[in-house]
Amino acid sequence: MAKDGLPASGVASAEFPATGIPRKHHLELWRRACDGESHIIPLSTDWGFLGDIKCWSVADLLITRQHITATRYERTPEHVKRSGKEWLLFWYVLRGSHSMVIDDRVHHRWDSSNLGVHDWGVPHVDVASDYDLVTIAFPRSQLAAAELMGERTPVVSWGVNSAQGQLLRTTVDHLLAQLPHIDTNGAAALASGFTGLLDGILLAEAELLRNRYLETSRSDAMKQFVTEHLRDSTLGVHTLCERFHCSRATVYRLFEDEGGVASYIQRQRLHACMRELTRIQNPPKGVLEQVASAWGFSNSHRFSRLFRAQFDLSPQEALRAQAPAGDKQPGVRSEQDYWRNAELLNAWMANRQRAAR
Repeated sequence: MAKDGLPASGVASAEFPATGIPRKHHLELWRRACDGESHIIPLSTDWGFLGDIKCWSVADLLITRQHITATRYERTPEHVKRSGKEWLLFWYVLRGSHSMVIDDRVHHRWDSSNLGVHDWGVPHVDVASDYDLVTIAFPRSQLAAAELMGERTPVVSWGVNSAQGQLLRTTVDHLLAQLPHIDTNGAAALASGFTGLLDGILLAEAELLRNRYLETSRSDAMKQFVTEHLRDSTLGVHTLCERFHCSRATVYRLFEDEGGVASYIQRQRLHACMRELTRIQNPPKGVLEQVASAWGFSNSHRFSRLFRAQFDLSPQEALRAQAPAGDKQPGVRSEQDYWRNAELLNAWMANRQRAAR
């Protein structure tokens, strides 16, 4: 047995059976499994696993299949500093959506229409509706294309019906089907094959990725300015033109991939509202309207519509999600398999991060 809990073969699995674990333990279990990686904020009053959570350590890969109710994940700079930057994460959403802000500037939405790679070494906030998700964590050292990612290119995705998307989806489906029957030789072959495929697809995007971020520093400066002035009701294209001494055409070009300046500002404000709503304890009457108004949404009906379109849940649901802070349950019998599995999954990630440094 290796020091991180892996057998000598490099193949191991862990499972959290949804119906076999008291629901009152679900949140604490998931927080233990993700301890040191991200904060977990429930977004439903009855937070829990919607189906069995399954995890596999296969050669150099960490694979998870998650069925979970609405959740807000925060991976802060402190998390990155503590746990390292070794992982790239492959996303394959089967149901639900993940609305993500990476490094407080790059917006991305994961849902069943796309799949791709996210650099786990960049801080981010992820707001998920009820979801069914497959993730595959790759050591950065195993992907030559990793040098194209990082803060400049924190996410790369493809539509599921694109040539790349169809190839990756078919390969992942095959990989998942093989996992219950995997042996030592098969594990190494499957891990190596999928890693090589993904690396080849990413490297084919090299020219596009380099060109996409030629003006990254100027774009980032504008996005930082937007973040610092989100409460300013006059914030918009004209403000950026004046502040950065450039034409409207330049601003339009720099925000083209974001759907425009107004769309970018709106998403940033919606994420700010989500953050505030999930932190309010014992909400007083009228607080929803107060939060919306503070971030520039004067029409409550329009705010609710935009909020739901962004996060696939209503602001009322986010406000009602007053789950416990997540202190360890008193009297928990830690010898239960599911508690050991939570600690094992956390160790797989943490020990490999340290070994990679």
